[in-house]
Amino acid sequence: ESPASEYPEVEGRHPVADIHRAMSDLLVMALACDQTRVFSHWFSDPLTNKLYPDATMGHHSLTHDEPGEQPEVNMVTRFIMGELAYMIEQLAAVDEGDETLLDHMVLLATSEHSRGQTHSFEEMPIVLAGGACGALRQGYHYRSYTGENASHVMLSLVRAMGINAPTFGVDAGEVSDGLSQIET
Repeated sequence: ESPASEYPEVEGRHPVADIHRAMSDLLVMALACDQTRVFSHWFSDPLTNKLYPDATMGHHSLTHDEPGEQPEVNMVTRFIMGELAYMIEQLAAVDEGDETLLDHMVLLATSEHSRGQTHSFEEMPIVLAGGACGALRQGYHYRSYTGENASHVMLSLVRAMGINAPTFGVDAGEVSDGLSQIET
């Protein structure tokens, strides 16, 4: 089925889930048909002030202005993670021999920072989905307590793609070791 050609706002809100699911479905089809092997997908633009379902103000405004533990920011984050889960489920639903498209690839998902209110990079969230044809551990949660540079993750991903790179990053972010905890 073809996706809709237009996605009008509903009560001043972009239908972000409908748009994301259409883009996810197209992307999964492009990967499954080997039309592409690399993609970038932004759920929303940085600094977006879109109104998400049940939020009282735009996302960017909420991250800066909602007091306390920011329950609405957390609600929007859970909504976005639910849409990421949808994309991952669609990738896992494509059979490729005895495995799936998700088993044969890796998806990296992250945000601009760990906490919008302070623009903190501490405990930066990074989600990896997929096994990169067995090069990466699946079903594993790694939490850094030492604050090592995220370039370690990137070097592991480069190597999982079969590129024997000696380093990744520049200046203080250059590393020569991947993150062994995620490698098989």
